Amino acid sequence: MRRPDKQLRSVARTERRTRRVANAVLVLCLALPTLSSARRQIIERVVAVVDDEIILLSQVNQRIAPLVQRLEQIPDEGLRRQRLAELQKQALDQLIGEELIVLQARKLKLEISDNDLERAVAEVMQKNNLSREQLAAALQREGKTLAEYKTQMLRPQLLRLKVLNVTVRNRVSVSEDEIKALYQKNLRDLGVEEKVRARHIFFAVEDWSSKKHVEAAKQRAEHVLKQIASGSDFAKLAQERSDDAVTKSDGGDLGFFSRGSLPAALEREVFQMKKGETRGPLRGERGLHVIQLTDRQASSARPFAEVQSTLRNQIYSQKMEKATEAWLSELRKRSHVEIK
Repeated sequence: MRRPDKQLRSVARTERRTRRVANAVLVLCLALPTLSSARRQIIERVVAVVDDEIILLSQVNQRIAPLVQRLEQIPDEGLRRQRLAELQKQALDQLIGEELIVLQARKLKLEISDNDLERAVAEVMQKNNLSREQLAAALQREGKTLAEYKTQMLRPQLLRLKVLNVTVRNRVSVSEDEIKALYQKNLRDLGVEEKVRARHIFFAVEDWSSKKHVEAAKQRAEHVLKQIASGSDFAKLAQERSDDAVTKSDGGDLGFFSRGSLPAALEREVFQMKKGETRGPLRGERGLHVIQLTDRQASSARPFAEVQSTLRNQIYSQKMEKATEAWLSELRKRSHVEIK
């Protein structure tokens, strides 16, 4: 059973919400031109209520206005309407999220001061190499004053950042392994990663649980290593002794390859080798390898240390975006959100 004070607060919230919607409808009715009832059209309506605040259709349309013109390029009317409905839904979800953040800021007693806004303006001018007059002129060309820019754009952005710093930031962390993995992925995507070329002589192990099979392969590998140390030609030995039917005719040549091409343990060994060095026996998935590094191509990319901070920020931004979406979803479930 609800306590009386909670019941009173609930009733008060409902009354405030009703008054806000009623006042909005009254304003809209007064704004309508004097036409016959048959010819009157709805030019505004409430599309959502978030706790005690309302979101209007005009806000949704204003948000999607820059994108609506592109829809005219879609020849199929049905597809055009479908895309418009999707844009309206996305815009409404954004506005609901923004309103939830504003309400959360009130609960947390977070505010944006005039000093905060001035610092933000200064950062914008510095990043774009603009004077205050040049920024004002650029805004004027877009139909905005500097004061409107501060109120309508900068203030909501700064408030969002403050709220998320308090509520979401501690949910996000970036590990060193994640940064290194992204670095290697970028190198592969750009084709500028370090590459090595190697030959191998492969000795198959049919059953790793059989000591007999493992020992036999090991003895064959060690015998070949002694021959190489005595000056025997690696390629010729590969043609004669390797169990790899694919590469033995080419003297065991594996060609150039980058990280991620071999099992992790084998890859670590190979990429640590110097040109001309031979190592073995090295365990692979299907048997033992004797490997000789024949060439190496250095990466043409910037060193990891130089881009580490940038990559960390990239991963952090992606994680922060996902964490924010999850937090907003939780917040929306806890709040009164009514879509009309």
